[in-house]
Amino acid sequence: MPIFEFACDRCGHEFERLVSGASTSVACPSCGGKKVVKKFSVFGSKSGGKFTPSQGGGGCASCSKSSCSSCK
Repeated sequence: MPIFEFACDRCGHEFERLVSGASTSVACPSCGGKKVVKKFSVFGSKSGGKFTPSQGGGGCASCSKSSCSSCK
């Protein structure tokens, strides 16, 4: 079962949810709103203590921060 990222249209809360099969009824855990939008997610993995995104760059090259926990 894949994990999807969602954002609530009502309160703006962003959250992840494990979604099985054709089940699409997802409610916001913060406000209970049923109008949520599935966000675009990029696969990434962590190997040997370093974060490796699936698309170009690595670590901080793929984000706007100069240093963060995923860069180390």
